[in-house]
Amino acid sequence: MDNIYMLTDMVILTRIGEKLKAVRLKQNITQQSLAEAANVSLSTVKKIEKGEIRSFDAFLRILRTLGQLDVLQQLVEEETT
Repeated sequence: MDNIYMLTDMVILTRIGEKLKAVRLKQNITQQSLAEAANVSLSTVKKIEKGEIRSFDAFLRILRTLGQLDVLQQLVEEETT
């Protein structure tokens, strides 16, 4: 595993897009079906899979639809003091 802090933003975004595409294909979901289920455009799905993540809202919808929202769990947990 690469040190994520050593990667450029573009490399990170590209890897995220590739990962989402792999998850979609593993679940045997078409880009069109994912777009419809996530309530985003087909072009948005295609762009995100290429690493062009411009809308965090669309990104969240796709994560939720693919059952991958848990990757953000640590960010939404409340701090305990």
